[in-house]
Amino acid sequence: MRSAIGIKAWLAKTPHVDEVRPTHCASCGAASRPVGEALAIHGHGLLTRQVRGVLSLQNQPGVVVVSVRRYACQRCRAVMTVVPAGMLARRQYSGPSIAVALYLWLLAGSSDRAVRARLCAWQVRGSNDRGWAQLYRWARQAASLFALPRRVPVLDAAYETARHVVLTLRALAPAALRGASTALQIFEGAAVMR
Repeated sequence: MRSAIGIKAWLAKTPHVDEVRPTHCASCGAASRPVGEALAIHGHGLLTRQVRGVLSLQNQPGVVVVSVRRYACQRCRAVMTVVPAGMLARRQYSGPSIAVALYLWLLAGSSDRAVRARLCAWQVRGSNDRGWAQLYRWARQAASLFALPRRVPVLDAAYETARHVVLTLRALAPAALRGASTALQIFEGAAVMR
């Protein structure tokens, strides 16, 4: 589960257990705080997760460690993990970093090597300098990577679908950024994904 708190704010101060407690159990649907009853979703400790990529478009790529919160449902014993907005399930790179990488590669026309140099946490140097195979995987999986408010049509060409996903993320950027660069709009649109 993703909270409304972004990665940078979460890194500055890990939210208190009550700040990001889920409203209900993701498994059985039990309310977290049923009226007149005991708390149903208890804090269940912290877990660390790596986040790769950039925290803002001005930052250099790297790896940060985020302490995410876990919760346990007292009714069905399900354990839920709450992460900052912008983190994706089963992905080490942040959603904004993936979105900007796809934009730079598929829409802005940058080479896979240039995108890797801009966003990859580990740089490959020397004669073995290759492109970034991860870009091709992300492009094929773009429709399922982001929890968009409405489904993007799955087109015959996977890269066309990825272009639609990136443009949808741009549309999700805060209205105050309408005059900003396309890359920033896409980054911020992916950063608010919950």
